[in-house]
Amino acid sequence: MTKESLQWDANISSRNPILAQLAGLMNLSWSQWPSISQLNERFNPAISGAELTVRFIDDAEFLALNCYYEQAVAQAKVPTRYANWHDFFGAIIWFLFPQTKSLLTRLHMEDINAHGLKRTPRRDRITHFDECGLVLAVVNKEEAQTLLQHHQWHSLFIEQRARFGQDWQPFIFGHALYEQALTPFIGLTAKCIVIEVEADFFLLSRTEQYAQLDPLLADNIDHSALFDTPRPLLPLPLLGIPGWWPANEDATFYDNQDYFRPARNR
Repeated sequence: MTKESLQWDANISSRNPILAQLAGLMNLSWSQWPSISQLNERFNPAISGAELTVRFIDDAEFLALNCYYEQAVAQAKVPTRYANWHDFFGAIIWFLFPQTKSLLTRLHMEDINAHGLKRTPRRDRITHFDECGLVLAVVNKEEAQTLLQHHQWHSLFIEQRARFGQDWQPFIFGHALYEQALTPFIGLTAKCIVIEVEADFFLLSRTEQYAQLDPLLADNIDHSALFDTPRPLLPLPLLGIPGWWPANEDATFYDNQDYFRPARNR
């Protein structure tokens, strides 16, 4: 990441269509990098239904806890580095998806209590979604999920193009995806969960959509035991989403099989 990209930018949502997904959801009108206390004032994820009412803590407070990251979050304290885009976007995701973030913390702690601090495959899968996850909200789950499972990129992104923004709507969950979107690159790929919603979901404001989607996502993950199985997440080339990358207006963009990879033969 360049030195320029590390500088504070209150107009971050105007940089490109990926970061524009954050437009209008929150007030970022600081003149410089917000302090940890300012993040707590504005991004307080104390929303009804969340398992944790967390606050963000700085490096010194985290060090004093003398524990691992997940153990700190389980105490409702989220380590957050100052002037760090990765952690800043992490705070935003806590604000937008407090119930799901709380659930992921509980799942991490279940494994830590059962197996110790050594990473398990289940915890790796949880982390993968936490960092690079995307939720595709749709009316008919089976249709979209089948296209993703079989890497039917032309059908998904060209034949069904008009569905995006209508009855298919992607929501970024992984804060690392927003960090990577500061300088997008061919190869940028999300790990997708498809969530079925009612048709009137798409008539809601973006703020109302997040408020409805968060408990749906948390419930889906919890009751499906999603991360108990190998490879539970579906790859989705982020720059292929209609409207999110100018080059994909040309259908030949999707011919790049190094990016839009065919499904493996099983």
